[in-house]
Amino acid sequence: MDRTELEILMDRYKKEMLEFSRQNGGKSITDAQNSGMNKLDEREQQLEDAVENNTPFERDRSDPLPEVEPQERAVEQAEAKPKAVQAQTNVAMPPERRSSGTVDVRENLRSNCARINSDSASTAEQRQRCRDINDFLAKNEESGTLRVEAFASDRAFGVGSARVMIFLPLASGNVTVFDGLTDVDGVSDNVRLPAPSREIGLSPQDSANPVLPYAVYTVYVEHPDYVRAIFSSVPVFSGIESVQPVQMLAKSDGLSEPEPIVVDETDRTTLQR
Repeated sequence: MDRTELEILMDRYKKEMLEFSRQNGGKSITDAQNSGMNKLDEREQQLEDAVENNTPFERDRSDPLPEVEPQERAVEQAEAKPKAVQAQTNVAMPPERRSSGTVDVRENLRSNCARINSDSASTAEQRQRCRDINDFLAKNEESGTLRVEAFASDRAFGVGSARVMIFLPLASGNVTVFDGLTDVDGVSDNVRLPAPSREIGLSPQDSANPVLPYAVYTVYVEHPDYVRAIFSSVPVFSGIESVQPVQMLAKSDGLSEPEPIVVDETDRTTLQR
């Protein structure tokens, strides 16, 4: 306790004595004042002794610290609240909130196309896109699941709140089939994606025009503190739970936004099944 705080306590004590006097019909409080002043004089002497002798001086715990006015408290909270950092991305679609369970892409695509086809204001481009989607779903009647695990420092820790987007590449353009965030462990939702029948992998194939036993997707991952990553030709097999590991590379301070890391999964074995 310094002298300034001591003066504050003295002023507060005087105000309390005046209030006590009013509540008791203006009775004399001289004795109470003298008692209180003696106590403050004793504390002031203890402070001086501690300063002179370089010994500890403990604040009087019976007297709380001054209350912060509501307006001042609001200002302190506003200053302490961390500011959100805008992620660097060229994709306009906002991310969804994290949810538990599995996201069923097939049902989402069907319901969206049904809405577009029934809307008289839909464009020819939207209707063509839905025709491509329906053709894809007809050829991929089964499903497999895919989840993304984003981590840093050689799997030392997961990267939470990383944005994960999964695209379906079609002739008419890419279709966003999932847009979400990783949890605190760097893991995204399980996403159930359309995939061809597993019977294709067991059937003889035409060497000139082979039918792939899996569907391919593009995975995009970003976080304000890390370099963006894009994985193309990510395979999804029917009935298989797949994991796409993504090792995030931290950005260098003071440098401009780096180009994304692009990985073609066509001939890679990083996809765990």
